[in-house]
Amino acid sequence: MTADVTQSFVDFLTNIRTLSVPPEGWAAVRIGFTDCIGVMVAGLDEPVTGALARVVAADGGTPEARVLLSAAKAPAANAAMVGSGAAHALDFDDWAFSCHPSAVLVPAIVAESETVGASGRDMALAYLAGYEVWAKLMGREPDHHYAKGWHPTGTFGPVGVAAAIAVLHKLDATTARNALGIAASHGGGVMANFGTMTKPYHGGRSAQAGIVAVRLAKAGVDASAHAIEAKNGLLFAVSPGGRVDLETPIADMGKVWYVEKAGLNVKRYPTVGASQRCADAAIQLHTTVKPDLAAIARVVPRVSPRHAEVMPYHRPTTGLQAKFSLEAIVALGLLYGNVGLAELSDAVVQRRDVQALIGKVAIELSADDDPEFPNGARFDTVRVEMIDGRAVTSPEVRRHRGHGQNPLTADELWQKFRMCTAAKLDERAARTLFERLQRIDELESAAEIPTLETIPAPSRGAG
Repeated sequence: MTADVTQSFVDFLTNIRTLSVPPEGWAAVRIGFTDCIGVMVAGLDEPVTGALARVVAADGGTPEARVLLSAAKAPAANAAMVGSGAAHALDFDDWAFSCHPSAVLVPAIVAESETVGASGRDMALAYLAGYEVWAKLMGREPDHHYAKGWHPTGTFGPVGVAAAIAVLHKLDATTARNALGIAASHGGGVMANFGTMTKPYHGGRSAQAGIVAVRLAKAGVDASAHAIEAKNGLLFAVSPGGRVDLETPIADMGKVWYVEKAGLNVKRYPTVGASQRCADAAIQLHTTVKPDLAAIARVVPRVSPRHAEVMPYHRPTTGLQAKFSLEAIVALGLLYGNVGLAELSDAVVQRRDVQALIGKVAIELSADDDPEFPNGARFDTVRVEMIDGRAVTSPEVRRHRGHGQNPLTADELWQKFRMCTAAKLDERAARTLFERLQRIDELESAAEIPTLETIPAPSRGAG
């Protein structure tokens, strides 16, 4: 018998203000808002951000919410789309349960909060609602969405956002259920678009779609009461092998919090999440071995098959492709001791020495055997094999720096935020923004998040 998953979500959403949120939940909210806004500012000049901003500016509409926290305004759903696209443009945003929750949830929550006048606490509860619903959706699938070509940030993101926005609007049970059902029909996003501007648009479209779903439901549009869990619903439709759990009831929503166990994985490198451990390993080898390119015969990163699947570019020629190339990420880490925005430029990726080392990288697959990391191996390593027969292997990296189980310190989070905002904000403005976001749940409203006057209006967005 099919479980009523949607009803479990509705009960959770309509009662979330009465639930006891663990301290880890509030901490994750603050990290999520802070890191997301930081990487959004870093992504302002990316071509996809400018393109989305120009489309939104041309569309016009009611000026409800700030676009990219600038003085320019647009309809909230459109402002959310641009903000989410910018936050995901560099692939520098956090990740959890194989998705990018903050880059999708935060811009949508901020934009709609400006429309409804929600408090900071309401914004924080909305984030937790979206995070928990999204995590439960992902947790019902034993197989790997990427193996079927789905990008779950796009397939499940609209439902997560609809859950968050339902909390902002304090929807009744019937309207919330319709909003989730409508959002189920917005799910989409294919892995073939990794390495292009359409990948960050997956996030932007999810943010936009979740807001639209709630507004449609409030306007009276109904949806199937079981659009998520029906045998012809979203979960089964995108299931790679049809083995998705449609039968087990959800009995622990609001009692057991996924955010308490997993938190958020903050990236130190603007590359796909599956690469973060090998990036750490390669950089350690740069520091300890300082390998000579001419002396290297082969470089062997060891990753799980599922992680390898999300890095399909084996001979990248652009910085955007290199973000999804384990060969490039390892080569850059070995050569430069960093895999940052500067190293991931087209010019650096196209250098002869970089391309030569990329050609020497041979991926070794290990088992997906980490019980707490369903898509990963127990650890990743990088081994450098020399022409003279010597070989050096990095230490085993089990949780990359920034992972929820190996989190950044407050100062490290600030250092990343400052690096992301340095080109647009002076240190005083950056510090003010950072400190407001670090107490997002205490703000009276989204209006307390500063308007960033140095950010250009959408009509002048870079592109």
